Amino acid sequence: MNVFDFDGTIYSGDSTLDFTLYCLARQPRILRALPRWSRALISALDMLRDDPVSRDATRCKEHLYAYLPLVRDMPGTLERFWSGHARKLREWYLEMKRPDDIIISAGPRFLLQPVCDKLRVSLIASDVDPATGRCVSRVCRGWVKAERFNAEYPGADIDSFYSDSGSDLPMAKLARRAYMVRGKRVMDWPE
Repeated sequence: MNVFDFDGTIYSGDSTLDFTLYCLARQPRILRALPRWSRALISALDMLRDDPVSRDATRCKEHLYAYLPLVRDMPGTLERFWSGHARKLREWYLEMKRPDDIIISAGPRFLLQPVCDKLRVSLIASDVDPATGRCVSRVCRGWVKAERFNAEYPGADIDSFYSDSGSDLPMAKLARRAYMVRGKRVMDWPE
């Protein structure tokens, strides 16, 4: 099996940011969450001062997701979002995709599940309640990714792991081979 990070790896950009901007352009009422977004920025800056691999990003993400309860017709909004944004999936991934691929992401499951269903691949992601914006589990990033993978696939062998972020080193260490993605370039994981 091959395991892939999502944002910045097989998806060009950050799907959570893209979804937030998509919602903002179509449902300006979500601007009511602006005060919480400023707290998300402060939390993100705090995270940068600490170890970004092990820091729990839950508080930051919950501030960011404060707009989710304000989104009208979440299922329809997700469908329309992915109908326009699936084009941001990288061609190199689509050409090599296998049915036993696993996508593991810090992004919210409710956002990524529709595209993973269309790709017919498995997903491990952050559990976020779109009705409340609350994180149901720790954000799936850094060492949490490796912990979640081992819990869901105990003893599984990863042929190759792909990511655009050094914070995914714990996952890279679980794989026989690991690759760093920089835009369209896929290269060996740095030593």
